Amino acid sequence: MASDYWRDKNDLLGRQVEADHVIKFVNQRVADRIRRGLPGSFVLNIDAKWGEGKTFFVNGVRSELEANGHPAILIDAWRDDFSGDPLTAVVAEFDRFLDQYKSKDRSVRVRVAAAGKNVRRNAGKLSLLMGKGVAKRVSHYVVGEVSEEIAGLISNVVPADVNTKTTIDDASSAVLEMSNTAIDKYAANKLKQFSEAKVSLANFRQSLEQAVKALAAGGLKPPFFILIDELDRCRPTYAIEMLERIKHLFDAKNVVFILSTDTAQLSNAIRAVYGNDFDSRHYLTRFFDRSYMLASPDRRQMIKWLVANSDMDPQKIRTDTDLSVVQIVDSVSDHYKLDLRQMDKAVDLLATIATVWDSNAQVEIALIYPMIAAFLSGNPLSNPQQIWNAFHYESSPKNFAPLHISKVNIGAVFEKVFSWRTVSLGQIVNEISSDYNAVHNGPQPTRIAYKIIQSEIDAVRVGDAMPAISSYADRVRMAGRFRSAVV
Repeated sequence: MASDYWRDKNDLLGRQVEADHVIKFVNQRVADRIRRGLPGSFVLNIDAKWGEGKTFFVNGVRSELEANGHPAILIDAWRDDFSGDPLTAVVAEFDRFLDQYKSKDRSVRVRVAAAGKNVRRNAGKLSLLMGKGVAKRVSHYVVGEVSEEIAGLISNVVPADVNTKTTIDDASSAVLEMSNTAIDKYAANKLKQFSEAKVSLANFRQSLEQAVKALAAGGLKPPFFILIDELDRCRPTYAIEMLERIKHLFDAKNVVFILSTDTAQLSNAIRAVYGNDFDSRHYLTRFFDRSYMLASPDRRQMIKWLVANSDMDPQKIRTDTDLSVVQIVDSVSDHYKLDLRQMDKAVDLLATIATVWDSNAQVEIALIYPMIAAFLSGNPLSNPQQIWNAFHYESSPKNFAPLHISKVNIGAVFEKVFSWRTVSLGQIVNEISSDYNAVHNGPQPTRIAYKIIQSEIDAVRVGDAMPAISSYADRVRMAGRFRSAVV
């Protein structure tokens, strides 16, 4: 059964086919692992660059899973990384799913509720034992960074006649001397904690498996899918902890994790924690059973949809370059290496400019879109040189070449039109009248420039008005500020 998600969300990137392929692959792999008696969960990494639709994809996968009777939850890791504890984030979402599960069969409801209670209880025990042992805190009092909580912990492993608080306060330059008896007691406590953690971990994994079985008894198809999005946007330490929790704690039968990451970006973040020489790519392979590279999106198809579904008033825009709007947006976006999200922003900026455009002359897309793309790429367009830079690029050290859109030298067109920015349309009319040969027989960029300005003259018919090109950069900046204020 297909989900309506892809139709409702206009799946122009063709992600539904990939989602079906991924789901079939994972189900087959899980079934194969169970048949072979292999323990543990299955972890799939969905790899794509930022802005290529990972969130759209995982939401579609979740919808497809639900439509086909699989239990599935989706966790926004970036939203939850404030908690500092990935275990809590995952268990909370898992528990919410169990709590909201409905069945007509009372025995199934009771079984699912009991399974949820066991998951919560075991997760709570595990959380208390993880990261709260004295071992993680001994280093603090050795160097003198002590809290009341640590003082209380140490009091359990030092002789009764030692003033713990005083000793700790004085420990900034000396290590606390402990008797053999105290050390033995400390070691015994640590071994006990370790044994308790192993038992709690086994109980936690078992409770997960029992929860999946309870849901299967109610008609849902195993495995249980846990999708985690935006992991590469999290704090590096949180991302690492999430991966560690998935690998070591949730390694239970009939549990599947699907992570969406920009794996290169995640690798860089991990390297920032462990050092530039750390092999973070190899480190990540420890956590993933497989990685799937999302297909690169069809840029032109996406642009067609963005333009068609924008709020752009077609009466406010035009081009005298014999190029289509899609050609211009596609070529310039490619030149500036805009990803899908940036192209979405660029088209939205163009629509915003068109919405408030108050001149009878239409906006020339071939001249304003390169400014928009440059602005989104970090060019503030604050002076003539920066505006000129939007239409030129460094082809070699200290050598600049004009931007081309298809076979149109748009950089040269810009230079001619921009040269008129400080003179009135009436003065330009006089120039056109006195230079018939250049207007009709000059180089292609010159002819296009005259055609653009003539369209403006015909629309405005005010001799002392200034060319629209003189305001383009200001309008891009204002539209950009407006967008920033409402996002």
